[in-house]
Amino acid sequence: MSDQKTSNVSRRYRVYQIVGIVLAVLFLALGVAAFVTGGGPIIAAIAVIGGLAVLVVSIVMMVRS
Repeated sequence: MSDQKTSNVSRRYRVYQIVGIVLAVLFLALGVAAFVTGGGPIIAAIAVIGGLAVLVVSIVMMVRS
């Protein structure tokens, strides 16, 4: 029973990490779109930096688990 509980917990964290990667790609795309459409380089930089931070954290957590 403890093996099943551990499996469910690790599966839940894997889903969180995949959702984090999807959100990171979304933020990166929004940053590029903001820059291309004239939203300004500061707004685009905030979105890109946020997306990269989420992507790095998701990948690090995926490797560590």
